[in-house]
Amino acid sequence: MRKRLPLALAAAGSLLAAGLITTTPAVAEPTMNPGGPCLQENQTVMRSSVPDYRAMERQLLNIEKNSKGRVKVASAGKSGEGRELYYATLGTGDTVIWLQARIHGNELHSTESVLQILQELGSSGSPSVKQILSELTIVAIPMYNPDGAEANIRQSTTPNRQDLNRDWERFTQPESEAFWHLFVEKAPSIALDLHHMGQAPRVAGTDDLNQFQIGAHSVDPSRMSADQWKLARQLSEVSIDAISGYGQTHVAKYPYIDITGGVISRMILGGTAPDGFSPSMQKNVDAAIFYEVRSVGQKSNGYLEQLFTRPVMAVLKAAADGSLYSSDWSDYDRLSYATNAPCGA
Repeated sequence: MRKRLPLALAAAGSLLAAGLITTTPAVAEPTMNPGGPCLQENQTVMRSSVPDYRAMERQLLNIEKNSKGRVKVASAGKSGEGRELYYATLGTGDTVIWLQARIHGNELHSTESVLQILQELGSSGSPSVKQILSELTIVAIPMYNPDGAEANIRQSTTPNRQDLNRDWERFTQPESEAFWHLFVEKAPSIALDLHHMGQAPRVAGTDDLNQFQIGAHSVDPSRMSADQWKLARQLSEVSIDAISGYGQTHVAKYPYIDITGGVISRMILGGTAPDGFSPSMQKNVDAAIFYEVRSVGQKSNGYLEQLFTRPVMAVLKAAADGSLYSSDWSDYDRLSYATNAPCGA
């Protein structure tokens, strides 16, 4: 672990922070049904500053054009409404990192964060970026659910209105099947999944407004291998370290869940495949975690986006330089859980 460093509120363009989380002792896990953005009644959500599908497409292709060959953009297939399911790859390393955003269409800020990360990795000449690109191969999906994003709903739209993060057992939607095939092709070792939280705005035992939750497991740890659970906690430690002291973030653990049909759950467990294909085609990930960031704060979009960008970049750096695999998870273990309360209470 690195020594804790005091941090002032960093500029939005800065990508890395330092320091270790210290919090109140953990409390018993509350249960929770994962939701999406937490909106006040009668709140007007301004989406003009958040990339829609066409803006994402333009920015992504522009990043590819200006990257001088670093970033390669392709499509995994078509959405139910016929939109391209874009992804970008970059890097030449043996360790493959899967990064997905906006599987829930109304979880807005993760798309911009992934575009910022691709822009940085595609253009920077810094030593850390050079090491990331030489040691890792990154597969980044800025908008997993473009139809839901355009409709500003959690689910996909057609042929069924389906939560795509519950569809990696039955594969009823074209998005699910397309990205499963991409997952099999790329065989990532680590997966990061970017979300916004619904209820749970307080850190348990405090009055602290909770802005970031770390999800070290999407299935019960007893269903993971010992190595998967170890690496998940190491990923979580590196992630919370990256945002320690950044604004009034007040990090907490995501409440207990065990979701077998979730995308990263099935990346961990395997055992399912679309009709006509064998589950044995899949190589399970070494670990997968998710981030939940407080949502829809149009007056603080840059801050919310950085709550995705900073930990993702920290994970990439730690995976590239090897420090990820020697990290302990003492600060993760000390985190309290988030607790439910009315939105904004």
